[in-house]
Amino acid sequence: MLKIKTLITIIALSFSQVSLATIFQFEDTNANNGGMSDRLETVGGTFNDVTQAFTWDATFNADPTDVDGFWLVVNNGPNPKSSDVNELAIMYGDMSTGRLSTFVYNGQNNSNSLNNPAIWLQEDLFSVTSNSFSLSIDTTTINSWSSDPEYTGISFDDNIGIWFHISRGSTFAYDQSNILDSYTYAQQGWYDKAGLTTTRVPEPVSLMLMGLGLIGLGARRKR
Repeated sequence: MLKIKTLITIIALSFSQVSLATIFQFEDTNANNGGMSDRLETVGGTFNDVTQAFTWDATFNADPTDVDGFWLVVNNGPNPKSSDVNELAIMYGDMSTGRLSTFVYNGQNNSNSLNNPAIWLQEDLFSVTSNSFSLSIDTTTINSWSSDPEYTGISFDDNIGIWFHISRGSTFAYDQSNILDSYTYAQQGWYDKAGLTTTRVPEPVSLMLMGLGLIGLGARRKR
């Protein structure tokens, strides 16, 4: 019996942190919006409000696709492109190399945050196929850039605002420190949304309760 109690304690402690997390999920299976976004088929993402894990996926309706770059900003509701300076982070995706470069968003409705004022935050790698891409990053460092309550970096909750532009004919250039220095493109498409509702993914606490229930059942049978 003592071993069972010990096991229950270990399981409870291991879930004590993750059980408090909420994973918010968004998905749109008909993502055509504007410009060359007619290439888009689906977009979706998740955010874990404890681990700060952020994911984003997009699929295109042509294989291979001619989309080769993008920028992305998200928040918890309003259209992100209307946010003030230093409130959010902007991600730039180089699909030819799978490099994701994140900067502080300068609050201007264009793609020039990477050189105006060029506050670089983080670089990650993401996966690219002939008709899709998928990224999964830890935003802890990004989201801790500023203690100002107006700054939310990369995050969303029960609502999401999205400023997602895709591009073709894209050229990404990097400086001597290997940081993104320039991003130009021949054509762009946009998926701009505000106030969309997300769903909550079942929390790990339910798995813990199930596990404890099975252990308890086993203990009763043993007795």
